[in-house]
Amino acid sequence: MYWIYLDFPQLALDLLQREQPSQQALAIHHNKQIIQLNQVAHHLGVYLGCSLNTAYQLAPQLCLYQQSDLSCDAYFDALAQQALHYSAQVAVHPDKGLYISGAGMRNIYPKPEQHITKLVTHYQHQQLSFRIAHAPSAMAARWLARSQDIKQVNSGIKFLADLPLSASDLPSSLVTSLQAMGLYTLKQLSKLPRPELRKRLGEDSLHLLDQANGQQSTPLTFIKPQARYQQAFPLLAETHTIQGLMFSLKQACQHLQQWLRQRQFCSNILVLTLNFRNKPCEIITVKSARLLQTSHDWLALFRLKLESIRLSAAVIEFSLDCQALYPLGHELSGLFEQQQSACDNLLFDQLSVRLGEHAISRLSCQADFRPEYASQYRPLSQHEALSYPKQFARPCWLLPQLKPINIQHYTLLSEPERIASGWWDEQSVNRDYYMAQSPDQGLAWVCQENRQWYLHGWFA
Repeated sequence: MYWIYLDFPQLALDLLQREQPSQQALAIHHNKQIIQLNQVAHHLGVYLGCSLNTAYQLAPQLCLYQQSDLSCDAYFDALAQQALHYSAQVAVHPDKGLYISGAGMRNIYPKPEQHITKLVTHYQHQQLSFRIAHAPSAMAARWLARSQDIKQVNSGIKFLADLPLSASDLPSSLVTSLQAMGLYTLKQLSKLPRPELRKRLGEDSLHLLDQANGQQSTPLTFIKPQARYQQAFPLLAETHTIQGLMFSLKQACQHLQQWLRQRQFCSNILVLTLNFRNKPCEIITVKSARLLQTSHDWLALFRLKLESIRLSAAVIEFSLDCQALYPLGHELSGLFEQQQSACDNLLFDQLSVRLGEHAISRLSCQADFRPEYASQYRPLSQHEALSYPKQFARPCWLLPQLKPINIQHYTLLSEPERIASGWWDEQSVNRDYYMAQSPDQGLAWVCQENRQWYLHGWFA
């Protein structure tokens, strides 16, 4: 049994760098001091802890962001959900960290290093900086990860006994006092007698030390997998243009694609909610005639939809909500219905998104044998796949109403098909239908009702 601890100490900075040019100097400040900066700012002389005035003097082109204005909680929650793909037990630490249990994973990852390799590969693809370590206890894994250099994975202490006290969660004032006594590592601290440790550390700090040594379990609250996709994406810099929104929307669609692929799902409905500054939110629904999974397909529909929309204010956040989930390979059709071609469905999607879903209709079969009610036009989104009986042919052109004819001018070509239905809604019919050849050699659909013959449609 082992635990893995993974944290993202500069998640806000990593997300900022995605939306800025690669040569842009970036920094985040708190209480007028620099707390995070990228490599470009570091090369210009900016350093952690320097004041804002000093930072601007060293790098006039520096882009500064206040920590309180940057929210990455929603994105971190998404990262935590992704970890559930590699372990059934994942807990969250307030410092943007994840406790990942190795229980029950031995058949998949015989060694903890293999488990870590999978996690490192997964999160490196998202261009994120992180620290990761494993240990027999959850607290020990966290402390070992804290000893690493954020710029180099697996660069920290390998053994808990060699861990500096400054990398632990012990209070900084207590660490300073212990260092003044000549105690710098956990190995040196553990050599003290238990009563002496309790006296110098206090009960709370002693519990932390016991948790790291595996003598006590660390209290954790495990997260649960999302039953549906519902994710908010705060913009690190508000945008007034669709073009500026599309860049962040592309990242969001990629995140949706990853979520769907992990669960082998696809969908045909996606809801985009735009949150404005000091204005009500705007809800945009995109529906597809196909079941989609890839970010490329979703982004193409959003691009068409947003071309006709003008932002009423600056967008500060948007969210994606996907509730209609289908197993991968599922088709929106009946058992006996012929599948629509991919080109037809793509055309339906483009027309529906550009003109509106209610502007596009298709002929839909109804559960009624009366020809007048057997089919009707419905919006594309309300299409129900029903199979019409194929024992008897149906004309492609149905007249609006029955037209009396002289049957002597027609030649009957088929056996009769009796349709007796509709008694329950006072629109009952009792007819015998035939295929017949008309005087001008056309193929007609005729019927007899109450000893009178009628023309009801034409075959192609």
